[in-house]
Amino acid sequence: MPKQQKTGRKAGQRAGKEPLKKILAAGVTGTAVTFLVLLLCSWLYTRTQLPAWSAVPMATCAVCLGCFVCGMMLARSFKKNGLFCGLCTGTAFFLLYLAAALLNGQFGFTAMAGIKLVCYILAGCFGGYLGILLAERKRARRPAC
Repeated sequence: MPKQQKTGRKAGQRAGKEPLKKILAAGVTGTAVTFLVLLLCSWLYTRTQLPAWSAVPMATCAVCLGCFVCGMMLARSFKKNGLFCGLCTGTAFFLLYLAAALLNGQFGFTAMAGIKLVCYILAGCFGGYLGILLAERKRARRPAC
C-alpha cells in the first residue's frame, strides 16, 4: 500500500479552488478600496472649489491605491511572485478601465491611457513587492519548531 503524502489540506479539499479564493478576495478588497477612495475624492471635489481638470488625476490615484492594496494582498497570500502578482493586478485594473472606456464610446488609445497603464502596473508591482516583504517578515518572526 503506497504512503500518502502530506499536502497541508483538509480531507476533501480540492487544490484548484484555493488560489481562486485568494485571487477573488484580493480583487474584491482592491475594488472596495478603490470605491471608497473614489467616494472620498468625490466628496472632496464637491465640497471644495477644485478645478475641473483635477478629477482625472484623483480618480487615477484612487485606482492606483486599489491596485496597490490588491497586489499586496495577493502577493502576501501566495507568499511568492510578488512582482508578477502586481503586474497581473495592474493589468486587470487597466482592462477594466479599458472596457469602461470602450463602453463609453472612446475608441482611441490616448497618451493618458498609456500613462494610466503604467501607473496601474507600477502601483500593483509596488504592492506585490511590499506584500512579499510583509509575508517574509511574518515568516521570520515565527519560531522554528
